[in-house]
Order: sequence, then structure tokens, then C-alpha cells
Amino acid sequence: MKFPVDSYDIKARYAPALLLSLPIIITFWTCFPKEVEVISKLLSGILSGVILYALSVVVRALGLKVEPELWKSWGGAPSTIIVSWSDSRLGNDLKAKIHQIVHSRLGLPMPSKEEEAADSSKAYDLIGQAFSRVKGLIRKKDKAGLWSVANAEYGFARNLYGSRVLWIIISCIMTFLSAGMLWRQFNTLAFLGLIINIVILLCCVILGWFILPKYTKRVGFRYAEHAWESFINIVDKDV
Repeated sequence: MKFPVDSYDIKARYAPALLLSLPIIITFWTCFPKEVEVISKLLSGILSGVILYALSVVVRALGLKVEPELWKSWGGAPSTIIVSWSDSRLGNDLKAKIHQIVHSRLGLPMPSKEEEAADSSKAYDLIGQAFSRVKGLIRKKDKAGLWSVANAEYGFARNLYGSRVLWIIISCIMTFLSAGMLWRQFNTLAFLGLIINIVILLCCVILGWFILPKYTKRVGFRYAEHAWESFINIVDKDV
């Protein structure tokens, strides 16, 4: 079954959904091969397409749900923090240029160092409002820029991180199902399925709790940096 998708959807939504569906696919193909073959012939992949699409919707919803929690743990949205005066990732000269361009080209206020020190919450709100305009501009004038690659990578990491509990639940259920089928009647295919499911379960724990937290933060700030760089480049070209 085909659905209208772009490169962002494939990387940020369908790739995590496919990872979540792997234990289900492995279990049914190794434990119920005859039944799966019959179903496949009857439905011609429609059912698998629907399942993948449904999981992609769930994955995206879980990713968006966990995003505010992630941003809070990072001190704010990466796109806001990276151009705030208190952050050291970008030099002050570059941040001053960004603030000046936002004010002169978009007609939006940006906080000074003194204003940010006096009220960081208000300062972050001003930067956030400016970035909302910046996103619209770079999507229109730099669709294939580095920011778009980093954005898809961040979407993948965020959505998979947000879905890690669901992923481990699915993996556990499918592992127990494989073990139960193997206990009832041993066969090589079911044994292979159990081994693969155990490996997936271990990968889920390692990725979800030891790798993704840091990786998501890293690619989130990378996207923010590329987005602001793209904005500067667009303005410079228009001069």
C-alpha cells in the first residue's frame, strides 16, 4: 500500500516505525510461515502497509510528546539556545550578526545581552518567534540545504527516543511469543526467530537508554546550527 511521503517522512517517521515493526515481522515469519504466506498472497502487502503507516503515526505522536521534556532537560529548544548570549556554541560575533539580520530583515526584536540577563524567559520567547519565521524562509528558499538533512536525522532520533518504551514492549511480547512457540515444538526457523528477537531486544535497550539520549541532543543542536547558517546564507545572497 502506497502513501504520499517525502524524504523527511521516510527518515523521521517510517524508519523508526520499521524498527518497531521488526520484532512483529520476524516473529510471524518464523513462527507462522505458512499462515503468513497465505495472508501475503491474499492481501498483496496491503496489511503490512497499513500497519507500517499506523506505526509511523504513533511514532511521530510519541516523538512530539517527548520533545518538550527533552528541550527542558537541554535548557530550551536548540534553535533558541544556540543564538542566546549565554550559550557558547557559536561565537558572539556570529550571534550578533544573526540578531542584527533578524531585526533588519524580518523586522522582529531580538534580546540584547542585558535584556536576556534580566529576563531569560522573555528573551527565549523572542528568539523562538524569530525562528518560526526563519523556518518558513529556509523551507522556501533552501529546501535541499544541510538543515533539511539534519532535521530529518533529528526527527528520526526524537521519534525513536519517544517510542523506546513501546519498542521494548513490542520486543518483549514478540520474544516471549517466539519462546512459547519454540517450547511447544522445536524447529530451526522458530529458534532463529527467537535469537533475532533477543538481539533486537538488547539493541532496543542499548539504543533507547544509552545512545539515543545523547545522540538526539547532538543532532538537535546540529539542525539548529545548520538552520541559522542557512538563514544567513539566504540573506547574504539577497544583498
